[in-house]
Amino acid sequence: MNKPYQILIADDHQMFIDGIKLIFSNHPEYEIVAEALSGKDVLDRFKTNKIDIAILDVNMPKPNGFETCKIIKKQYPDCKIMILTMYAEGQFLNEFIDSGASAYVLKNAGKAELLRALESIVNGQVYIGKQLKLIADVPEKDGFSKSFSLTKRELEIIALLAKEKTSAEIAEILFISTYTVNTHRKNILNKLDVKNTAGLIKYASESGIV
Repeated sequence: MNKPYQILIADDHQMFIDGIKLIFSNHPEYEIVAEALSGKDVLDRFKTNKIDIAILDVNMPKPNGFETCKIIKKQYPDCKIMILTMYAEGQFLNEFIDSGASAYVLKNAGKAELLRALESIVNGQVYIGKQLKLIADVPEKDGFSKSFSLTKRELEIIALLAKEKTSAEIAEILFISTYTVNTHRKNILNKLDVKNTAGLIKYASESGIV
């Protein structure tokens, strides 16, 4: 058997780290060699460990996950980095691309997806979580959004409605309540002056927004 990949796990919640460690306990191809609760801890661990893969949370004490990622890629360019987070915002995807990470996965992903993401990045590929793919291609459409005062969140919801997602599904994808999704839907209908979702999608499609 080849030498296992040496992994660092960083999150500001020890319980989450312990849960991830359990996943790897049955996968000898991966070995947890370091843990960290902050960005500073992460960088300190790199000084004393040979790390092949770093799994980072976004919301860590300074530096945060993205800033830590940038430092790692500058100082240890061969290290593969996975961002494991609760944030499904488009802006974080852009930061993920800029930071040099190889994978961006939501924390509510299952064990199977986590392992798929790891397999992808060790093979030199970029992995975006399956839920994130639904919003990764949301267009900016500045002219359209400005004309109707549409927010980025409203554009995301329009794109998901166009993919025939229900309010409950959209709420799960975007980590917001169903009530909030429905409120956004009403606001969008009012801004575009259409009567229902079918009219919304038709209008948005004709305008090039989806």
